[in-house]
Amino acid sequence: MWTNRNILASAVLLIFLAACSTTKTVNTVGGSAKELSKKERKILIDAISEKELKYATFSTKAKTRLSVDNKSFNSTLNIRIKNNETIWISATAFLGIEAARIKITPNRIQILNRLQSTYIDKPFEYIYNYTTRELTFNELEDLLVGNAMGFYDNDVNQTLILDDSFMIIGQLENLDFEMKLKENYSLQQTKLSDGNRSQTVQVDYNNFQEVGSSYAPGQVKIRLNAEKVDLNAEMAYEELNLDQNLDFPFSVPEKYKKL
Repeated sequence: MWTNRNILASAVLLIFLAACSTTKTVNTVGGSAKELSKKERKILIDAISEKELKYATFSTKAKTRLSVDNKSFNSTLNIRIKNNETIWISATAFLGIEAARIKITPNRIQILNRLQSTYIDKPFEYIYNYTTRELTFNELEDLLVGNAMGFYDNDVNQTLILDDSFMIIGQLENLDFEMKLKENYSLQQTKLSDGNRSQTVQVDYNNFQEVGSSYAPGQVKIRLNAEKVDLNAEMAYEELNLDQNLDFPFSVPEKYKKL
């Protein structure tokens, strides 16, 4: 059964970021990377911007395998996003029964646990119990749709090439980040770290598929380790749709208990 801990952990998986350590000296399994020239860097940054998924709304169904503190279970996540406004997730656990519903806006986060008749309604800042303050609502959107997070375009970042991939390494306040892109500029991996909080996350993107005139990942793998939760997930995206009319229903039944 999905307990309060399972529901919250699933929400954390999808929307609360933490860390994966990076170093300022660039050494990889394949050897030392080459830093791009200013001209090459501009070509890379422009290509990333051109390549990113552009949408007014985004929706998908994700078949998901979750491992939370060494306990595994399956879930289907219906994910809907209205760009810059709303992230909405409905999670079904078994027999098609909705176990949880999550709604996030730039101002609030709300979570319904339908199996235990409880709910959470907090300011957006609630997520900073789990992650660094450098991450915003827009970065959460980027995580789900497979776009490079906005802080990649900074002159002080290192831009590198190694074999058939590009890397961007940098720091934002207490957040270290590393992004790896394929030679066609699609995002392959994001690593984030907040050393002050000992939190780590690595997100891998695979099986990109054409959606309209853009591309989106068909598979997202997340490995999250933080003080309050340790989990892994594999999400297989199905039925990807862009720019449809979507609704984001969220209401709390009268008898639900607020946590």
